[in-house]
Amino acid sequence: MSMIPKPGFIILIGCLLLSAGCTQPFGAGNQTTAGQTAVLSPSATYRATIAQPEESAALIHMDTDIYNIGEVVELTVTNDKNYDLTCTNNPPSFSVRYQKGNGQWVTRMGTDNPPPGNESRLRPGESTETYRFVTTGWDPGRYRIISDCGVSREILIRPVPSLTPTPPVCPPATNTSPWIRITPFSDQYANNPFTIAGTTSLPAGDKLQYAIFSLGPDGTATPEKLISSSTDISPGSCGTNTWYVEGEVQVPGIYFIGISDSANTISAVKRFAIMPSAPVPGTGTLLPTPAPPGITTGRSG
Repeated sequence: MSMIPKPGFIILIGCLLLSAGCTQPFGAGNQTTAGQTAVLSPSATYRATIAQPEESAALIHMDTDIYNIGEVVELTVTNDKNYDLTCTNNPPSFSVRYQKGNGQWVTRMGTDNPPPGNESRLRPGESTETYRFVTTGWDPGRYRIISDCGVSREILIRPVPSLTPTPPVCPPATNTSPWIRITPFSDQYANNPFTIAGTTSLPAGDKLQYAIFSLGPDGTATPEKLISSSTDISPGSCGTNTWYVEGEVQVPGIYFIGISDSANTISAVKRFAIMPSAPVPGTGTLLPTPAPPGITTGRSG
């Protein structure tokens, strides 16, 4: 009997570290004060647009309309028209509004209705400075950037995608009694290794006892066609764990696999056939059956 160790599986989980900070929450360009270095949160690394309710949104140039909370929003107002844009402040400014659940827009940043200052104009082809603001601490939802040059654009801010896998949603348990099941499998060929697998409600780490055997004319197990061993239960999900065994049978015939818990109170049995050796590809002939009869298993506890 040859024993093959259970193969190991290594799961590599990558962790993404995201560090963010900013010396100023709102301003044009990279502004710093004496003795300080401006450190901005990461900008969006993807490109996506959303439908805009106003045509003027095209005059606010942005890399994307969708941001994760904590990312930096960058924008520039560019006059792509053939006439001047009048701005109520010099230099031009903007505010950001947030749409509440009832559809009402409330000011999130800037002044709701700022008093007019010194007017300025954007001539055709001219642009404002690049404005930046950080969305750290903002609620997810729809926001509207309103420029005092008479244009606006809407963006979406969404929660940061979770790096933790979402646990499966398990259906309610309908069978509370412990059980062992053998997954259906096809007939096998002599001298070819095969795997038999199944599921169980028994705890992961427990051992299952199993036997692969053939019955003689009197209904008892044929001694030269009998092998027994054990296998470990592997973790699964939703209360269903898994198990498997590996084997190889040299003699064609009808066989059974029986598997049970260590106390032999919970069990399952399945019948299967071992066919003569598989044909050699392209020849249609059969491989000769080796003389030594028996069964080998590749999984033991």
